[in-house]
Amino acid sequence: MNRNCLTALLSIVAVVIISACPVRAAQTVVADVNGEEIWESEFIETLKNRYGFLVLQSMIEALAIRQETDQRGIVISPEQVNARYEQAQQQIVNRTRSGGPSDEVFAVWLAQQHINAETFRERIELQMMLEAMVEDKAQVSEQELRQYYDTHQDDLEQPEAMKISHVCVTTPEKAEEIRSDIVAGRITFAEAARRYSIDPYGRDNKGLIGFVVRGEDALQQAAFELTQDGEISPVVRTQMGYHILQREAYQEQATPPFEEIREELKKRLSQAKLMQIADEMRQAILRTAQINQHIQFPSPTQVSASAAVP
Repeated sequence: MNRNCLTALLSIVAVVIISACPVRAAQTVVADVNGEEIWESEFIETLKNRYGFLVLQSMIEALAIRQETDQRGIVISPEQVNARYEQAQQQIVNRTRSGGPSDEVFAVWLAQQHINAETFRERIELQMMLEAMVEDKAQVSEQELRQYYDTHQDDLEQPEAMKISHVCVTTPEKAEEIRSDIVAGRITFAEAARRYSIDPYGRDNKGLIGFVVRGEDALQQAAFELTQDGEISPVVRTQMGYHILQREAYQEQATPPFEEIREELKKRLSQAKLMQIADEMRQAILRTAQINQHIQFPSPTQVSASAAVP
């Protein structure tokens, strides 16, 4: 089981480790199969044996990081955590681009990661604590930027792409009506997106999708049929709905000049360096912490071995 799924069990196992009682008479039946009961004590013992080791390690790690944060006088406010949480949530929704309401898209993503919102928020807070301890060491020099650019030309090459915006609605009739109004100048493309689009990201960003590359998708094909900036496409049907596209810009396949992508490179490399140094700090905190574990659980290796079927 992956780390995401194990982390999601944190709250459950934390409670049952403390509250578990071996006396069957005081327990309740959590399920029965063909009349045979599964007792709460058996359920709790199974949770402890399967997930107790990793869950306890996660709890130890979180407590050690919080202690180090307090000792350094670092304060991460709830407002800072909320801002980072909302930023991460929006990035996830933008990547997913299913067209559904943002909260629903994010909830599906959380379920796919086998975590809940509370666990995700705690991860963000702990990461912010680690970053605050080392952020002054995550600077990237001009020499490092230039060296990365010179040695990663192939990685930095941008594919041929079309930057487009869209308005997406649920019926072809509504799409044709909106398209006619845009072409006739009765409404701007940005205003049409704000009023009518079912894409939550597009509504807030004048319909912007961003750059799309050539491909077999109907949206990709329609985008590359547009021959000039500002051109409006016919109505295009996808699984998401019915789209009207507007070409914003065309990008040739090429490696951009250094100065053009310097700031983007700096941000990317700084973030990568920050993540690396933050993880090194996490490991250092755990190495120097005085940790006494008063209860032992089977390790993941032991659990996997015992569960193996010959």
